[in-house]
Amino acid sequence: SHHGQLVTGKTIEEACNLALLIERAAQLQLLAMSAGQIQPIPHALAAEAHDWVSTDKRNKVNFAYYARKALKRHSDCI
Repeated sequence: SHHGQLVTGKTIEEACNLALLIERAAQLQLLAMSAGQIQPIPHALAAEAHDWVSTDKRNKVNFAYYARKALKRHSDCI
């Protein structure tokens, strides 16, 4: 309890992408809460966003981007 997030996925790429999305969503949630009352979005719109974010191709592309970014910053890790 209260030790952070736990994420799983069908692939490492999917799990990493979900972890990054959860972190970004938490940051956006705090920002939105500081601006005022948060309004819910329609379920259909949320489902459409989920389906777009959760594609295998998008997971692979995002993972490759963040891997390149990490290797650029920490070239001595491998």
